[in-house]
Amino acid sequence: MSKQSVNPNSKKIGIETDIKRVEPPTGELSISTVGGSFIIKEVFPIRNILSRNYLALFFIAFFSLWSLRELWLVQYLNLLDPTSRALTSALIKISIWVIPVFLVVQYVEKKDPMAYLGLHSNVKKGLQWALWISLAVGTYFFVLYGIILKNEMNLHLGINVWLNHVLLVGFTEELVFRGLFLRKLMERFSFWKANRYTSLLFVSIHFPIWLRMGLFESWSIIGTILLVFFISFALGFIYKKTNSLWSVIIIHSAYDFFASIFG
Repeated sequence: MSKQSVNPNSKKIGIETDIKRVEPPTGELSISTVGGSFIIKEVFPIRNILSRNYLALFFIAFFSLWSLRELWLVQYLNLLDPTSRALTSALIKISIWVIPVFLVVQYVEKKDPMAYLGLHSNVKKGLQWALWISLAVGTYFFVLYGIILKNEMNLHLGINVWLNHVLLVGFTEELVFRGLFLRKLMERFSFWKANRYTSLLFVSIHFPIWLRMGLFESWSIIGTILLVFFISFALGFIYKKTNSLWSVIIIHSAYDFFASIFG
């Protein structure tokens, strides 16, 4: 029996089988056979797959934690005095919405969170859009609810509403949905598809509080779902046009402010 030639970079096993190592692009090995030879090749390791497709896992964990807050922890928050409740609620929301996003961008995307999330981009343009659109939103609420429906404005909202439903709501929610989700989905889909998917996710994160408030017991929930979807879709469009997260942060907070004082 004649000897088989051996590649100098290969390790000889037995008489007729050699193993060739392919330079690793990723870190894990798979074994296949070609003729009498075993070829060891690198394939995508699980950690690389997860790092590239983490969005679904992130949303499941995020949705679960927020549901826990809205459906269970809220009963204990309601036992606190107004100031303690407002501050504790703010701390919890930052812990669930903001900190994980910064950590994901820093350690999974390996990018600067401020730049990646659009907090450094086109700030001036974003503020200009935010000013004009917020004025338009305020005019809409004033005409519809103040003049036509004759609702009185209520500026005595309380510290919890001011802190969590006006000041923080735009930053926390836009950071997650426009800063992270929409941006990541746009890497795989067209903007219009990505914006639709993001808006569906945005609607779904409201399900726990709607469930707690009993809104699903009425058909009016359909109108609420459509309204929230439309608002999210519009915010996504504005984010795309301005390429600045500050535009949608301010508009989102402005919308919730006017909804609170006329609600």
